[in-house]
Amino acid sequence: MILVTGATGFVGQRVVARLAASGHEVRCLVRPAYKERHLPPGISVHMVAGGLDDPPALRVALHRVETIIHLATLWRERGPRTFDGVNHQGTLNLIEAAHEVGASRIILLSYPSADGNSAYAFLRSKGLAEEAVKSSGLRFTILRPSWVYGPGDAWTTHLAMVLKSVPFVFPMVGDGQTRLQPLWVEDLATCVEQCLGNQKTVGQTYTLGGPGYLTLNDVLDIIAKELKVHRRKVFVRAPLARTIAETMERMMPQPLLTTTMVDLLGVDATTDIGSVMRGFGFEPARLADTLDYLRGQPWRRRSWGMFFGRP
Repeated sequence: MILVTGATGFVGQRVVARLAASGHEVRCLVRPAYKERHLPPGISVHMVAGGLDDPPALRVALHRVETIIHLATLWRERGPRTFDGVNHQGTLNLIEAAHEVGASRIILLSYPSADGNSAYAFLRSKGLAEEAVKSSGLRFTILRPSWVYGPGDAWTTHLAMVLKSVPFVFPMVGDGQTRLQPLWVEDLATCVEQCLGNQKTVGQTYTLGGPGYLTLNDVLDIIAKELKVHRRKVFVRAPLARTIAETMERMMPQPLLTTTMVDLLGVDATTDIGSVMRGFGFEPARLADTLDYLRGQPWRRRSWGMFFGRP
C-alpha cells in the first residue's frame, strides 16, 4: 500500500493517476474540505479524510502502508496555515506516525533552493522538511524539481492569462533573468513512480530539471509565441511586485501573483543538464513542445473568475 499526501494537488493528481494505472494500491490523505472530484476521474483509490496536523488521521491513513509519497506542500500562507506548520511540522508529524504504524519508506517532493537557513520562509520550511526526512531513520528519496508545468499549474497558465487579458504590455517581476529548467509534470510523475521500484534511489537526493536553461524572459517569449500574441515587457521591481502580490492575496481567493512567487522569482532553480537522464534514464520534454494545453482557452473569462474563486 502507498500513501500519497497532496493527492488532489497539481502534481498529486498526475502521480495518483500514474500509480493507479500501473496497478499500485493507493491511499490518499485528503483534507476534509476537499472533495473526491479533485482526483482524476475513473481511478480507484482509498480515501482518508485528514490533514498533516491530525495525528490520529495520519495513523489511520498509514495502516498497512509501506511507502509514503509526500507531495503535500503549502505555497501560500493563509490564517493558521503557515509554511512552518504545514511544510515542516506537518512532515515531522507524518514521520512520527510512520514510525508508530511501521511505514518504512518516504519519497519527499521539495524544491531546488530549499534550505533550512534560507531568508525566505517557504524555502526555509522545505529545507527543514528535507532535514527531518534525512534524519528520520526511514528509507528516503528526495526529489527537488525545478518549476513544474502542465495543465492546471499555477504559473504557465497564469502567464498565459495575463498575456491574453492585459493589452499591449506584460508586467514582469524583476528583470526577467531568473534561470529556470521547466519540468513537464508527466516527467516528474515518471520519476516518482520509478523511485518505487529502484532501490538505488534510496538515500538519494535528486535535483531535477528540464532539458535546457531558460530565463523567465525566455519562458514568456515561448508562451507568447504559442498563443500568437506580442506584448511589451514592463519590468516591476521586486519590492513593488511584493506589495502588489500582498494586495492580490487580500482581495482574490486565487491570486494571479503571490508573495511566494515573488520570492522564488528572485532565486535561480536550475541543476545540471541531463539530471533526469542520469537519475532516471529518459530525456524530459522540452517546454516549447508541450504547451498545446494553453491553446483555445477562454483566458479573459478565466481571469475574471480568478477574482471570484472560479478560475
